[in-house]
Amino acid sequence: MRVLIADDDPVYRSLLGDLLEQWEFEVQCTADGQEAWEALRRDPTIKLAVLDWMMPGIDGYEVCHRIKQDPTKSHIYTILVTGSRLKDEIIKVLVAGADDYIIKPFEPLDLRMRVRAAMRIINLEAELVVQQAAGGEAMTGGGDGLSTLE
Repeated sequence: MRVLIADDDPVYRSLLGDLLEQWEFEVQCTADGQEAWEALRRDPTIKLAVLDWMMPGIDGYEVCHRIKQDPTKSHIYTILVTGSRLKDEIIKVLVAGADDYIIKPFEPLDLRMRVRAAMRIINLEAELVVQQAAGGEAMTGGGDGLSTLE
């Protein structure tokens, strides 16, 4: 699976890239939000974006907002990386449409758990698309749709 990383700090960009590659992801790294947005527009195979919140020019907040506003990109799972521990700042990250966040400095295990959760959601969404394309029978059991809630 292809993952986009956007971070203006070369140390964090390299750390994120190395970890994700160790976990067998195909990684594309960008140094700022503008590069990230251009990569996302060009590459429809990116399913996960790990975005630094504070970058020069277009920041991660704005990239995330653009992703969620674009119907062809809104399926991309976004994790914003922030150095802030302030509750108001974290809320702002989530209001932008981020699916998750991680606070710098982070432990690799923390990132791995968040990526694992992202993968579950991405895979479930893909299954849902397949089921909908097949008429939804597998999801609803052919009935009123409530059988999946029992």
